[in-house]
Amino acid sequence: PHLFSTYTATYLDPRFRRSHRPMLWLITLAIPALVVWGTLANFQVLLSIFIFSASLHVLHQNAYLTDIYRKRAGTPEPAWSRLVDYGLMMLCIYPIASWKLVRHDFLLGDIEILIPPFLRTPLTYWAVWIGFGGLLLTWVAKTWGEARRGLLNGPKTILIGVTVTIAFLVPLAAAGERLELAFQSVNAWHSFQYLGIVWLIQRTRRDRGLTTSPLVRSITTGPNAAWRFYGACLAVTLGLLVVLIGLAKLDPFGLGTQPNAFERYYYMGVLSCLLIHYALDGWLFTVSNLSGADAESEPYSTPASA
Repeated sequence: PHLFSTYTATYLDPRFRRSHRPMLWLITLAIPALVVWGTLANFQVLLSIFIFSASLHVLHQNAYLTDIYRKRAGTPEPAWSRLVDYGLMMLCIYPIASWKLVRHDFLLGDIEILIPPFLRTPLTYWAVWIGFGGLLLTWVAKTWGEARRGLLNGPKTILIGVTVTIAFLVPLAAAGERLELAFQSVNAWHSFQYLGIVWLIQRTRRDRGLTTSPLVRSITTGPNAAWRFYGACLAVTLGLLVVLIGLAKLDPFGLGTQPNAFERYYYMGVLSCLLIHYALDGWLFTVSNLSGADAESEPYSTPASA
């Protein structure tokens, strides 16, 4: 359901559709076409792209939140300080993961996740470890200095510390096919966090008169609005599942003779919607906290400006 909450702030927002029409057309047509092609041509490569995109998406979300905490604190930070925060968060999941990837020990279910052959060398994980270690030491020293000067941004620092700790340890939590379960735990954390973010955005936009969609206004207004908002996203999720079951029975691509035919159709539908969600959020997380971002046309800038 969390990925469909993105659509309430994009596809269902008339103002967003008008101001971002070329981008929406591009990702709506290109991403599902590439997912269907990848499912049929090389399922293993498609899943490898998915898992890397997912890891970046989860970490990018928390980088976006640090910017909100930074703006609300109102204390200017130098560019190098922000880059240390971003770099540490975006790299923290990869030290142990890169070691497993190089050793062919990183699986999504029973499917090995691939990296380009030229990266299958110990130099890859040594480079990741050195980069992560340098950023971590710099961040600790920077945070200590901020605390001593009375400039510590508590919420931002706690979020970075929790994110780095969890993301670093997750690849160590399981091995083989069970590694997928460890990553699903992070996905659950991310999903609930994301639903809370979008709900806050939509509620704030409603209160400020920025909601232009009658449907979105109806599911974010009145008693039990949070449950109706979640229920609407859940209903679309269940509808997608019904469509995918029907697609698997119709079998338009002739996959019925394969043992994992439903899984292929499942990934065609789910990854199409999911990667669109990643693309939209990649844009929204990046531009919404830039100086001059307009809450009317960039909905995710609302929490920082509220």
